[in-house]
Order: sequence, then C-alpha cells, then structure tokens
Amino acid sequence: MVQLKVRSSFFRRILLISSTLNQVVQLCHGAGVGNFFTYYESGGLGPSRWAFLELGDDHKNQCGGTGGTSGYGQSPVTISAETQDRACDTNMNGYKFFPGTCTWDDLVFSISNNGVKVQPKENTDCSFGQMNIPQSSNKFDALQFHIHTFSEHQIVGKGIGGSGFFPAEVHVVHQETTKDSFAVLGSMISVSQTNESHELFEWFLRGWEAVAAQVAHSCPKGITKKRGLETLQDVISCPAVHELSDHATTVNFPQDDKNHAPNIYSLPTVDNFGVFTYKGGLTTPPCTEIVNWNLLDEPMEISEEQLTRLESLILCFVEPKYAKDDPTTVESCKHATVASETGSTSRPPQPLLGRTVIHRCNSGPDGMVVNDMGVLPQTSAAFKKPGRDSENPNIKTSKCTGVLTEDCSNDKRYNPLASPNLKANSDTWYDYEGYWVGTMQVFDNRGQPLKETFASERFEHTLPYPQDYVTMFMNRTIKETRYYETVYYVYKPASPEAFCSFAVPDESFNVLGSGVCGINGYVRVGEKYGTATHEKDGTAAIFYANGRFHGGNTGKVVPVDEDTFYGFVGGNDGASDFEYTETESFTNSERTRISGSGQYIINSALPPYSENPLAESYIYEAVQVSKEAFTQGLLQAYSANYVKASDQKPLISRGYCVDDTNCPTEDAFQQHDPLYTETPYDDDARIKRGWIVYFVIWGALLVLAVMYGWHTHRISLQADRFRHDFACRIASTINFDGTHEKLTAEILHEEFTRLARDKNGVLSKGELKSFMRNKLSERDFEAMFAAIDLDSNGSVDFPEFCAFMSQIGAVYDEEKISSNTSDASSEEDNMKADKSDFRL
Repeated sequence: MVQLKVRSSFFRRILLISSTLNQVVQLCHGAGVGNFFTYYESGGLGPSRWAFLELGDDHKNQCGGTGGTSGYGQSPVTISAETQDRACDTNMNGYKFFPGTCTWDDLVFSISNNGVKVQPKENTDCSFGQMNIPQSSNKFDALQFHIHTFSEHQIVGKGIGGSGFFPAEVHVVHQETTKDSFAVLGSMISVSQTNESHELFEWFLRGWEAVAAQVAHSCPKGITKKRGLETLQDVISCPAVHELSDHATTVNFPQDDKNHAPNIYSLPTVDNFGVFTYKGGLTTPPCTEIVNWNLLDEPMEISEEQLTRLESLILCFVEPKYAKDDPTTVESCKHATVASETGSTSRPPQPLLGRTVIHRCNSGPDGMVVNDMGVLPQTSAAFKKPGRDSENPNIKTSKCTGVLTEDCSNDKRYNPLASPNLKANSDTWYDYEGYWVGTMQVFDNRGQPLKETFASERFEHTLPYPQDYVTMFMNRTIKETRYYETVYYVYKPASPEAFCSFAVPDESFNVLGSGVCGINGYVRVGEKYGTATHEKDGTAAIFYANGRFHGGNTGKVVPVDEDTFYGFVGGNDGASDFEYTETESFTNSERTRISGSGQYIINSALPPYSENPLAESYIYEAVQVSKEAFTQGLLQAYSANYVKASDQKPLISRGYCVDDTNCPTEDAFQQHDPLYTETPYDDDARIKRGWIVYFVIWGALLVLAVMYGWHTHRISLQADRFRHDFACRIASTINFDGTHEKLTAEILHEEFTRLARDKNGVLSKGELKSFMRNKLSERDFEAMFAAIDLDSNGSVDFPEFCAFMSQIGAVYDEEKISSNTSDASSEEDNMKADKSDFRL
C-alpha cells in the first residue's frame, strides 16, 4: 500500500468532502443549476456518462472517442514510467514562446462551477501570448488559461505520494493561427519544498478573489444560513458569503514597465524542463479530438497558502440566483461546484490506443531556461526569423576513431544530442512548406509547348490534355523528421477540332476518367513522402512517390542554399528507368513566391527514348496562400476547367494522402526515419588522460588547425576561381543583358540547350569543358563539375544548371556589368574613330 505524504489540512478536508459533498451535489443538481456535465457521477452527468450526453447540433460529442479516425485521440492520458525512461528527443528548438502585449486591464478574470479562468476581454486587439511547437510550422495564439483541482494527467511515480497525480494542473489553451487545431501548454502544480510563494501567480489569485468578492457583495447577507448551508460551509472549509464580501473587489495590479503586461510563459518555476507531447482532445465535453498536448515534465511550484486559496476559489464557487421579475436583483446565493466527491474537477486518464507520447528532454543544446522574458531557448537564434541566420552548420571532423576526439559533439552526425529534424538542420524548410498556388508550362524534347497526346498504358506520362497552361496546387508539410508533398495538377479540356476529332489509335485514349474529350478537363495528383537522414544536413530522402511520379522509390529534396531547393525522384516502371529532377528558388525577399524548372528523363531501349531520353521539361511559378485560399482556388479550378465531380480529387489536410490505398504506412516511414533506424555514426571514442597526452594532442591539434585553415583557404580560393570563370563565360555568351534576378526559366533553358550540343537533355563533362575553353586547370574544372553535378551521376541536367546559376548570381552580375561597360566603351571608341575618318 502506497503511503500518501500529503499536507494534513488538505487531506483532512478531502476526507470530509467525500462524506458530505453529495448533499451539495444533490442540492445544486436538484435546484437546476443548468450543468450539462459534472465531475460527480450521481445524476448521470459524470465522466462515465459524458459519451452519452446530448449536446445539440452545434457540438458533436466525441467523448466516446472517434476510433482513431481523427488522427488524435482522447485526453488526459497516463505518462508511463517507460515513456519517462525511454531515450528521449532532445530537439527543443521547435518551441518558441513570445510574451503577449495584454496588460492587466485587458484581462477578464472569471470563476465558474468547474474552475477559474483568465482571458483577454472581447474585442481587444492585444495578444495574450504566442508560441511555436514542433508539431506544426504555424504559430499558436494563446486564448486563455484555466486550472483543474487534482491534475488530469498522471505522471507515474511522481506527484502526491508517487501516485502520479498532483494537487492541480494549469492549461494554457492556444489556437493555431490557421484555425486548424488547438495546442495546450500544460503544467502540474505542486507545493514548493521551501513553501515559497509564486509572485506572478499571486496576482492571478488576487484577480479571482476580487471576482468572488464582487459576487458576494451582491448576495443578501445571512441567506445561506436560512437555506441550511452553514454547517456544510464549515465542513468543507468554504468561507461564508458575508466573509467573502469583506474582501477587496478590485486589485491594484502592477503598472510598471516590467510587470504591467503579465507573461503567462513565466508561470513555470524550473529553470530547465522537458515536455511530454502527444495528440489528444479537449478534457471536457464535447471532448473534441483536435489538441496538440505539450505537458511540462516538471511541476509549477506555489506555496501551500496559495494552493489553499486556489482550492477554495474552485471548490467553494458561489452562484447567485436572480429574481424572476428583476434580473438585476440577486435573490439568493449558494455553493454550486460540480467537483467530484473527492473535490476533483478533472477527467480520469483515457487509454492511449496506440498513440505515442514523446518526451522532449530538457538536456542538450536545445534545452529551455526561464528568465524575466519567459521561456526562451538557450540560443538567441530562437527568436530570429527562420531561414535568415542558420545556427545549424554541419562541421566535419575526424571520424572519432583516433585519439584526437573525446566525443563527436562538433559533428552532428556523431552527436546523439543533435536533432535529425529537417527544420533543425535547415531553416529554409520553414519558408518552403505550406500551401502554394501557381501555373506550370510543359515542353516536349524540342522545347515546344506540349500539346494533347493520346494516352496509353505504355507511356503513363502522356496526357490527352494541353499542357501549355496547367494550374497547380502544392501542399507541403514538414513534421519533424518527415516530409509530405501533395500537388494537384488541373488540366484544361482538349481542343475539340485539333485533337478530339481525330480517330483514337488502338489501346489508346483521348480522355481520362469519366469526362468527354473537348468538354471536360482533368485533375492529376503527384505525391512524395520522405524522411530526414542520419547525415543531419537538412536533406529529405524520398522513399515513395505516386501519381504523376509513377511510383518512384528513390530521391531527395535538398536545400542547396537559403533560397534554393534541388530535388529528384526516380524509379522503374517495369519497362524503363525514369527520373524527375527539378530546382526551385524563392523570387522575392518575403519568400512567398517561388519559380521552378524541371525535366523528366526516361532511360529506355524503346523508341523514341532510345534516341533522346528527355521526355519533357517544365517551368512553373507559384505564390504562398492560406489554406482557405488553397481550397477555394482548387474548387474554382475544377469548375473553370469542367472537371467532372467523379474525377475530382478529395481535399486533404496537410500531411495526409489523397488516395489512402496508395499511402505509405507508418511501418514504411519507420524503415527510413532516423528516429527509428540505427545510425552508422555511433563512434564515441574518448580522449586519453594525462598531461603528456594532452600536450601531444594539443600540439597535433594546432598543426592540424593550421593545415585545415590553409586547406579551407585553398578550397575557398578554388571555388572563387571556378565560379568567377564560369560566370565570365555565361555572361559573355548568354543572350540577355539584365541581372541574374531577372533571368527567366526560358532564358536559362535556351542557354542550357545551346550548351548541351547532343540535344539529349543533359550537359556532359566534355560539353562543359568545351564551353569553358580550357580556362580552368584540370583540378579546378573537376572541382567545378563536382559542385554542379549534385547527384554525382556524371552529367548535368537543367535543374542542376539552374541551381549552380543561383549560387553565382552576384559574380554573374559583376561580370555582366563589366562586359556591358566594356562593350559601351568599345562602341564609343568606334564612334570617335568614325568621326575622325569623316573629318579626314
């Protein structure tokens, strides 16, 4: 039997409540308090009956669970000892907390029959606070916070007597800025071992006590005695109404610059803490499964006196009853709590049913600390705009097999504390994900706009729709180590005269789906799924693709620099090998516009690809939009292009599949996810002890540092040389006079086609060397080719060419300006010469 070591006064009060609170329960319920749920079971409205409550048409009751269909689940849950002991995720830099602007005067303090709450006043434009969480790239706005007596969540082995439960639990409720979901930042509440008061929490207590006093002032004195409640008040230690009326009804909140805007993220009292995260639901009816739970693994501490006052506010709630003929006059008052027989306003823990609780550790470089500005990651970079100043360099060192390394913490691959999450290793992912709407143009292997082509099972990429103007809707999601991409391509109807009037060859089609050629357009979807890698360099490795990408099973999406992504997807369709390659770049400073280009290569012994493997190339532009605009735009595109309802693809939430039958399973993800697979970088050799060893090692390190610095300098000079010489050649040959920012995909494609003389869609090493006219040494040329050939397949395709052009933009501009100036000077000299000849 577990011995509960609790405060005797509190425990004694709970024992007394358990024997007498039923009187309050019956009184409140019988008097028609109007509760639609309670925490006590008598009366049929308790937690065991919540699933059967009739909540009306506006609230769908999910208290019985949705069977996993929501992707979330019920709350609260039990945090098991296994979860706490399991090796934890140290990536805490997904959490960012931004203090609000609401002052004390902007807040509303309220007490109800099931607890206390604070929230901003209606129609105020201040912020109560805002946070980022690892589960979403969107921010979450703080709406309110409230408190339950006895904790709802159970952390096994902790709390009162090791029972897992704490005296109370605070919930700071947030809503996603997109309105898609909610997030709760929760903390258990316990009494400080030193019995120290919580300074900020004290002001919130005073606010609630002022509200209680205002209610008491409106109550007729002595009326509770006439209703036989005096004895009950004494038993449960609730103050008499006339005693409450003696309390202050207003609070002189702090008005100094430091404290006039309360920071709710300063409520945690431990300098360094971790977080338990899982997907769940609201803990009160209708129990909607829509909450990302974030529970601190260390409790918030207050004094015993503060806890007693908190319990009194919640358990001794006073409800006024107004006169029927005068709604402004209070006729009587009574205690009307809906707490359980043990004084609890908490729902019991619910089963996990396959869900996983992730423990994000409070150790490692991404831990959190609490200071005067609230909860801040230990690095100041947490408050920088993502994608600007990366704090994620992948510094290479030795492979941890010699005596020169104690551990490999400066090489992220070997550092077990370094997160493999995509955003943790490249800030560019923050700007890349989201909803995008744009248009695409597709060209044949001669560079002409791709027209309608009879579809066949032999060539899956051929479509009976024109592709000179395709509307596209891209939905990209980054969830920690996982990458999801869904693209809708909406095609306009084929030409009735120029295509539909022709006879259809055998085993071919002039329309897809249920539409009619020349009348109905079509929608096609392409999906990619990938995970981060053990390299921890920000690369997403694609392991499955479907739809437009024909079941590709290998590929990558690589952030080349802060503005550019390079990607490819390849596979085998049974008859040939194929590969999609593309490059995307942000085209404005706000990083809300992108342009991209790509090509589709088919390596086959069958004509026509046996002569020219380039099946098609394409360019596109897109702008980032909200989810609402994305959804509305797709529906409008269906309508504008007369896509049959039976052919329309369903709208999906971010991170899910359009076609569930083609969706990779969780097992498939785990086979590639670095969080579930064994790392090849596990050498953690230690440095040897002793003064002589240290002396030798430091001497060797100094020599190595000098050599490494010289080597790095040479590599840098080499890169400068080949970028400069390549930029000079391009600037002197390209048929365009503007800067690199004004280069269009068409101009780059024209230049690339001119260089690729074999017209096979790729630039060989020989063709590139011929273009450079031996201006580089053999070593510099090999280094340049390796820098351009991102997939190391021995040739350069158009997306790789574009990616390299994005890296040499500044040098290109300098050379282009210099070239134009030189041309202008030569023209001026020629004009002078002409005039001189005329005078002669």
